[in-house]
Amino acid sequence: MRPNHSPEYVQSDNSLDVAPPYFFPNVDVQGFVIEADLKAVQKYCDDFLNLGTREERGFEYRAVPAWPFAQLLFLHYPVMISAAPDVVKGGNGRDSENPIPSSNPDFIVPMADRGTTSQNEVFAAIPVMRYGVGPKGLLVESELEWILPFIVVDQPWSCVCGREMLGLGKMMSRIDIGPGYLPGSFLGEVHMPGWDGNSPEMQHDLPFLYVQTGPALPTFRATEPLKSLATAFQAKPVRWALEKIAGLSNFVDDASLGLVPTTMQTVALKQYRDAVDPECAVYQALVGCRSKYSEISNLDFYDERDIWVMFNYVGSFREAVDVILGDELKKPLVVYPELDKTVSITGRMAKVVGAFKFSANVDFDDMRVLHEFDIRKDRKEGGHGQVLKRGSSDLTARWFRPLKGFFGPRPMP
Repeated sequence: MRPNHSPEYVQSDNSLDVAPPYFFPNVDVQGFVIEADLKAVQKYCDDFLNLGTREERGFEYRAVPAWPFAQLLFLHYPVMISAAPDVVKGGNGRDSENPIPSSNPDFIVPMADRGTTSQNEVFAAIPVMRYGVGPKGLLVESELEWILPFIVVDQPWSCVCGREMLGLGKMMSRIDIGPGYLPGSFLGEVHMPGWDGNSPEMQHDLPFLYVQTGPALPTFRATEPLKSLATAFQAKPVRWALEKIAGLSNFVDDASLGLVPTTMQTVALKQYRDAVDPECAVYQALVGCRSKYSEISNLDFYDERDIWVMFNYVGSFREAVDVILGDELKKPLVVYPELDKTVSITGRMAKVVGAFKFSANVDFDDMRVLHEFDIRKDRKEGGHGQVLKRGSSDLTARWFRPLKGFFGPRPMP
C-alpha cells in the first residue's frame, strides 16, 4: 500500500528507469577480501552517513573493529530481469482477453516486458554498524549494514536505476573481465573518467583498477602448509561438502566465516542538488536495499599469494581508494600496468587475505528509506533555522520488524 503522503510516480514509456525489485540469474562472481583502514571507514561514515548531530538523527554509524576488511567484487550479469508488477496509468491494463491493449492511451509497457540486458559490475563493500540512541534504540534500531565506497557498471540502464531507485552512486565505466594468463585464472580491469591531478585539464578515460589471479585451488602450492582460511578450502572433502549444500546461504556464511557474502543490506546517501544554490541539497536521505545470493554453485577459492589487486592512485581516484586503504602509504607505489613508468609510478597494491569465485542467482529487494534528513533554510551555514522539509525515520532492525506491531500502535488497514 502506498503511504498517504507519497504522490503517484509519473512513468514514461521511453524512460530508462525500471522499477524494482530485480532478479538476476546465473551471475558469475569473483570476490577478493582485502585489508581496509578502519579510520578511513569511520571518516566515510562521518562524512556521508552521520549528518547533523547524533541527537537530531537518532543513530550513529561506526566502523566494525572485528572486521577490518573490504569485499572487492567483480560480477558478470548474463541476464538482468525486472520482477516488478505491471505499471499502468488509470487502472486500465492487460487482461486475459486483451493482453496488448494498444487502443488504451493510458497503457504503460509492463516492466517485465521491457526485455533483458547484461552487464559487468565492480564494487567495494565494507560492513558498518548502525547504533540507535538510548536503551530502546540500541536494542531495536541497531543493525549491521554495508557501505559501497565505489560502484561502477558498464550498462546505462543499470546506472540510472541504481542511482534513482537504490540510491547507489553508480558510475559508468569500461570493465574488462575474462580469463587470466594461466588456466583457471582471472583478469579484471576497470577504466573510468577521471583527472590525473589538480591542475586544470580535461577529464579523460583512465585505468582505475587491475586484478590478476593465479589458478583456483588446488595449485602447485598445495603441498605447502596452510596459511589462511582460503587455502584451507583446497581440501577436496571440504570443497565437495560446500558444493553439495551451497544452496543453503546460512551455511555458506558460517563455513566461510563471511568470505562469501550471501546477503548484503546496503546503506547509501541519496541526495539531490539544489539548482538555485548548488552547494545545498533539496533532498537528503539514507536508503537501503538487500542483495541476496541464492543457488550458489561452482564455489572455488584462490590462493591469495597468487593475486594482484592494484589501484591507480592518481588525481581524482585517490579519494575512492583512501576510503578503503586509508591515506597513509604503508608501502611504496609501484608501476601500474599499461602505464609508462617514465611518466609516474602510481600503482597502489592492496593486501589480499582471501579470494573466491562462484555462480549464483541475485535478488535486489527490500528497498526502503531508513532516514530522511531535515532540510533547513540555513542548511549551508549549519544553523537551526526554519525547517523547509521535516525528515522521518524507519530505523527498526530487520529482526524486530515482524514483532513491531506487538509492542506499539498498529496502523489502521
